[in-house]
Amino acid sequence: MRIGQLAERSGVTAKTGRYSESLGLVDEPERTPTGYREYDDEAVERLRFVRDAQASGLTLSEIQSVLELKAAGSRSCGPVS
Repeated sequence: MRIGQLAERSGVTAKTGRYSESLGLVDEPERTPTGYREYDDEAVERLRFVRDAQASGLTLSEIQSVLELKAAGSRSCGPVS
């Protein structure tokens, strides 16, 4: 899906999606032969998590730490999985 669809499905703006990607909160997507970003469903879930974590008061740095722990296979509690 393209950035507009990603933004709509995750509840953020396209600008926020690109910014989250630049910070490494969302993996860099594949590109089409014409250079468009092609996001997958995992990117939607990541952006939703980032949005919800920010709404809960976490900073982007703290969110990055949680995502790094998850990527490493660590789990602190059920809701984080």
